[in-house]
Formats: sequence, C-alpha cells, structure tokens
Amino acid sequence: MARCRGKNDQGEPCGTPETFVGPSGWCPAHEPGGRERLREAGRLGAEVSKQVRRKGKGLRPGEPGSLQTPRDAERWLRIIGRAVTEGRLRSKDADAGTRAVREWLRAHEAGAVVDQVAELRRKVSDLKGDKLEVLK
Repeated sequence: MARCRGKNDQGEPCGTPETFVGPSGWCPAHEPGGRERLREAGRLGAEVSKQVRRKGKGLRPGEPGSLQTPRDAERWLRIIGRAVTEGRLRSKDADAGTRAVREWLRAHEAGAVVDQVAELRRKVSDLKGDKLEVLK
C-alpha cells in the first residue's frame, strides 16, 4: 500500500500513515469529498458534545450503586460505558469514574493480599505450636 497521493497545506506530501490510505490511493481527508465529510463529522461531534454539556444529566440517581466487590466494579464500568454511549456522560467524566474504579480495585487487591499474609502467618504460628506439642 502506498502513501496518500494528497499534499498538505504547505504543498508537502500527506503524512497520513499507510494503514489509513484507501485502495483509491487517498486518505480520508484527501479523497474526493473527504474534507467536507470530515468537517461534517467534526460538526456533529461538536453538537453531541454541546448536547451532553447542556443536558448535564450524568448518571441517574442511584447509579452505579455501591462499590464493595469486584462484581460491583464491573457493574460500574458497564454503567459508565453505557452512559457515555447514550450521551449522558462526558468522556472526561467517564475517565474520572474509570480511574476511581481502577484505584478501588488496586486497593481491594492490596487488602486481599494483606488478609492472605495474615492468614498464612496464623497458620504458620499454629503449625509451630503443634510441633512444640509433639516434642513435649
């Protein structure tokens, strides 16, 4: 596959990576009607962003609920993803929510490791005590 046959505004060859060049030899911006389609897509994206800001709905009351188990974390991520696709939640707010879930999972895993170490210490202590009983 060759590079795009188009030129940028400075008259230099288009820098679009080869993977985005279609069979026609043009990238999406340089193919016939491409700039207009990209402008329209940008306009529509901006309109959706405005609507999301205007709506300001975010998550529904009670959504996503408590976060106490890894299954709850999965539910949170599904709800956040759905709210973004429905236009109720801006992507930057979704990013903040997913970061919060990620940090919660990290803390939850660390707590589980601490609990496992404490349990192993207890078992080792019990085994040592049994060994001392056998030696008496």
